Amino acid sequence: MPVDLGSATRRRGMAGANVGARGFTLVELIVTLLVLAILATMAAPSFQQFIAGQRVRNAASDLASAFTLMRSEAVKRNGIATLAANGTWSAGWVVTAGAERLRAYGPYTDITVSTAGGNSLWVGNDGRPGNGSQTFQVSMGGTGTSNVVCIQINGTGRVATVSGACS
Repeated sequence: MPVDLGSATRRRGMAGANVGARGFTLVELIVTLLVLAILATMAAPSFQQFIAGQRVRNAASDLASAFTLMRSEAVKRNGIATLAANGTWSAGWVVTAGAERLRAYGPYTDITVSTAGGNSLWVGNDGRPGNGSQTFQVSMGGTGTSNVVCIQINGTGRVATVSGACS
């Protein structure tokens, strides 16, 4: 009868020798978690500034797309479309064509939207703004010039979005 010497040797080797332990110790785990906590603490302020910038860009993008929607609806319906603030531009805005409310945006918490052009815009059936050129500045409330986006609407209805304060 054949004898399996391999399995006997394997069993003896496992029982007799002190094989190195696998895994990690509790001390290694604590040190690793401590290093990760320190790195996360250092990254948090930078991440918060990134989030603030994203919120400003999102509000600016919404305002630019609202104007584009207003313009296209005015041309499509061969009539007048309006973009009006909900009290203030920071509280949001609504696009209407005639008596129909097409889309509402906002409100935007901690976002400041400022313009010298009043609380509403309108576009005629030719796609040109009836109010002439407009400039909007979108920024985080309470912050200086960081995270600022300028939206410029020229007399022909072209929308340009530029990073930085309006000039």
